[in-house]
Amino acid sequence: MQNSKYLLRLIVGVILIMIAQGSAQDKVALVLSGGGAQGMAHIGVLKAFEEHNIPIDLIIGSSAGALVGGLYAAGVTVAEMYAMVIDGTIEHLFIGRPKRSDLPIWKRDELYLGNLSLGLQNHQMVSSAGLLDDKLIWKGLFLLTASADYEAGWDFDSLYVPFRSVASDLRKQSPIVFSSGPLANALRSSMSIPMIYSPIQQNGQVLVDGGVYVKLPVEIALSEEPDFIIAVSAEDAPDYGTEVKGLGGMFDALNSRILASGDSSDVRGWDYFFRVPTGGHHVLDFPAGEALMEAGYLAGSKAAEDLLKIFEQRGIETRSMPNRDAFRNALEGKMLAFILESEDADFNPEMIRGKLKLADSLRFNRQELGDIINDIYATEIYKVVIPSIDQMGNAITLTLQEEPDIRTRGRIEISSTSGLTLYTRTDMPMSRFGGLVQFDLDFGNVSGGGQLAIYPVSYHRTGARIPFSIRPAIEARISYHNYDLPATVPLADRILSHELSIHSASIGGWNRQMLLYGGVRRDDPGQIRSARSDFDFPEQLAQTMPFIRLVYKEDHIKRDLPNVEGWKIGFQSDWIWQDEIVANQHHFWTTKGSHLAFGWSGMFRMDFYSGDRSLPISMMGQLSNPEALDEKYYMYMWAERVLNLSLETSHVLVRDDLRVELKLSHSRFQDPVWRGLDQYEDNGLSALDISINLFTIVGKLSVGWSFSELEGYKGTSWTQIGITL
Repeated sequence: MQNSKYLLRLIVGVILIMIAQGSAQDKVALVLSGGGAQGMAHIGVLKAFEEHNIPIDLIIGSSAGALVGGLYAAGVTVAEMYAMVIDGTIEHLFIGRPKRSDLPIWKRDELYLGNLSLGLQNHQMVSSAGLLDDKLIWKGLFLLTASADYEAGWDFDSLYVPFRSVASDLRKQSPIVFSSGPLANALRSSMSIPMIYSPIQQNGQVLVDGGVYVKLPVEIALSEEPDFIIAVSAEDAPDYGTEVKGLGGMFDALNSRILASGDSSDVRGWDYFFRVPTGGHHVLDFPAGEALMEAGYLAGSKAAEDLLKIFEQRGIETRSMPNRDAFRNALEGKMLAFILESEDADFNPEMIRGKLKLADSLRFNRQELGDIINDIYATEIYKVVIPSIDQMGNAITLTLQEEPDIRTRGRIEISSTSGLTLYTRTDMPMSRFGGLVQFDLDFGNVSGGGQLAIYPVSYHRTGARIPFSIRPAIEARISYHNYDLPATVPLADRILSHELSIHSASIGGWNRQMLLYGGVRRDDPGQIRSARSDFDFPEQLAQTMPFIRLVYKEDHIKRDLPNVEGWKIGFQSDWIWQDEIVANQHHFWTTKGSHLAFGWSGMFRMDFYSGDRSLPISMMGQLSNPEALDEKYYMYMWAERVLNLSLETSHVLVRDDLRVELKLSHSRFQDPVWRGLDQYEDNGLSALDISINLFTIVGKLSVGWSFSELEGYKGTSWTQIGITL
């Protein structure tokens, strides 16, 4: 009897061992291709696989496949990734354009957000190595993956899902596989598309996009010895007979024909392969993310049905994904030492620590850490902030890489109404002294000018006990407006203005700013009085006048069109000593943005101007809407008081980056200087702009039509192109 019990136990033990061995052999690897924006389709595939309980025991990704697969391996849910695509987080992360709320208020109207630049560093000329900025990539990836790194002990086999990231080493001309270390570094290296993003240079390697040598990393998966390999391609198959058209087409050609040899479907070694039809969306078509995810979901659902049949035949068990909370929240609230460092031998961490009032330690919180990184970028001294956590999980380090000693950026605007205008900005950061010198220059057919500003580091700490910080500055400006152009009816030929001021900015928060100016200005009005017989401008002589200016602004708009949310308000008051008499000008504005009906978003704006008729001409109130009145005819609506009411609405057409915009405005004015407005003084003047706008990674293209009640200006068409470098 006892022998039979031992025999029964032995049989049960053997069965359990066999079951365990059988389960251990059910190792399913998922291989994800690159493809830039096309890789957003992988999110839809993962959603379909989760719904069908397709097991995933290992993810191997290259480029965009590494990004999506790596975030999933870190415990980021499919729902979170969907939301990141829909609300623009993924697009902002890839394109490098920050959200409005990530910028301090004094930079939100900034034109110079591109990455292309020419600089001088250590007496040598340097240029940016990529078209797009990677500030947001480093910050975003770290905040999304740091907790998973800590929970897994920086071992990719211990992540929520074991993971491998593939990059390319240009020096060795071979692929590099990441299986440990900071996950953000592995993902950033794998998605470094040549010429689009700067390469990652570390440990003697020059790392770029994984697709340079491996388009679909099935061979990497085979080395991990899984029992079943699912390979997914989200890249358009190359068509070598198709003519390359447009910027997106050029990048597609680069991705398909240069970055890797052959097509993903030529790769062998997988057990199941399918391609997601991406509908012709190119590698930088991030606004099409929602459509790409839907394509991935449809293709993934069909593939999942096939896989369930295959798994049943092979005895591979389906299973749902386990809970991932530990990987998402392992660091939350943990006390960490806080370290600042730089490769620059002259770097003084105490300077920036003191400026930003940073403590020596902090509790890990994604929002707070993101705010600190934003604060450091707001100083305009550092081009990249790379966050990391030590292997023991006791300290967080921010590695700061300085901007070049001198850096120049640019922007070009081409308009049918004002011709070509070129804007440039030159920055000279002085990190040793905590200061910055900026020189702005713009010139074009209609207007131009320059501004030199010298000020210490712009700084602010969200939630700081002392809510105000002072930023003194010296500015010198010169500007001109040219109205004497062909095919126009000019009100004046030229206006030339000079201004020298010293101002102090009192920053009461990330969204609030007050400025106090004191200085002198001079305006040369040119032939203003002889321009038109019906233009009743008062006697004005060129003279130098002292002035005081007070500006207050609050900006709580978190998003721009078409997803407008929030409000802003501000006022500006000028007091000018002219012929020993104090003249004045006051300007108040407020804006409210919200979602409207039927998918429209909108911004309502009110501007009120009240001024003295004896003020210099270039400081008079200006009616800014519509484009026809503002630019086509170079008209200033001068009056003692002007009230402008406007509504700007936007609606997406077909895709997120193609939008129609309407601008409706109504202006009321008192005692107009130009007699042509006399008949509209009682009832006001209304106008309408209609435009179609295409938003690209380098700027905006607009085609529009403007209509007004003003006699002689009933309607006109216009075009504009803006290119930000």
